[in-house]
Amino acid sequence: MPQISALLRALDARFPFARAESWDKTGLQIGDANTEIASVLVAYEITDAVLDEAREGECLAVYHPLLFRPLENLDFKNHTARLAARIVEQKQSLVAVHTALDGASPPRALGDALAAQLGLRNVRVLKASGSEKLVKIGVHVPAANVETVSEAAWNAGAGKIGHLYDRASFRFGGTGTFRPLQGANPTLGNVGNLEKVEEIRLEVVASETKLGAIVAALKNAHPYEEMAYDVVSLLNADENQSYGPARLGEVAPQGLDEFAASVQKALSPPNLRIVRAKNEVKLVVCCPGAGASFIAAASRAGADCLVCGDIKHHDALQARALGISLLDVTHAATERATIPLIAEVLQEIEGLEVRRAALENPFSSPGVG
Repeated sequence: MPQISALLRALDARFPFARAESWDKTGLQIGDANTEIASVLVAYEITDAVLDEAREGECLAVYHPLLFRPLENLDFKNHTARLAARIVEQKQSLVAVHTALDGASPPRALGDALAAQLGLRNVRVLKASGSEKLVKIGVHVPAANVETVSEAAWNAGAGKIGHLYDRASFRFGGTGTFRPLQGANPTLGNVGNLEKVEEIRLEVVASETKLGAIVAALKNAHPYEEMAYDVVSLLNADENQSYGPARLGEVAPQGLDEFAASVQKALSPPNLRIVRAKNEVKLVVCCPGAGASFIAAASRAGADCLVCGDIKHHDALQARALGISLLDVTHAATERATIPLIAEVLQEIEGLEVRRAALENPFSSPGVG
């Protein structure tokens, strides 16, 4: 059976925990990373209903962290403390991704999924939370082995340029020299003799976060017992390396009410509140969860409408003053894709059963529920 550490590595590879906001609490919240697990229940957040469904000893992988603010005591009148105690009592573990998922590289972030649900085109990051740091890896390979080695690099995550190209490399030939010393077991040549070999220099670009895994894959695929390679940090800071939660995209020109109806159909929120500033919609910003902090950035980008949750009274006044309409569809309705996005990653772990809990929106419409 896989260990929880395997689950953490898989999630970190797709949704880097290092990109979570500084105030966030992601990763392993309850449990031991060395614990073996047979199954994982993927949920939006921890509730009594989710824990009723969870099996004893199961791992819980959620979007919203349960342990967000420090607990001063374990008084079970406290909702968070009581739920945490239930997890411990049922011998379960808990992992949260939250803003690590928001900060994933496009098009795999939560904002990209929301933009797709809304039918946005020409989607890009509205306001970058950060920019992916890149490295260039160069390795010298005998010509006969270059395809095997390049495949290993690509499969480990190298060779991606921006969000639209992968399996990129640059190659040029030359002559490599080496002399195997006593104790060496050379693939080519003999101990004590200077060897000259026609080699290919293979260069690939990669995220700095994947460097260790890529170098390990290269060494495993390379025919030499000592691989000659170098790594160079890059200062590239192109827009296609940016990540962040909100997305900017286009829709066919339409009235605000028509667009609101399409949003209602796409996200099925229990209610939809409109702040009306413009009658026509062409350029849209969407943000999973609370989106008020992006009102000013959306206005600067020339957006006509912002789709998000958790809009307050003074947020609405700010948006109207800036000339941008708002559609508040509730927090949870903007984050419906969290469960399938997390589950998709975990399904790749061999020997792990992945189950999905239903997403429960705490809000409801009159006469419903």
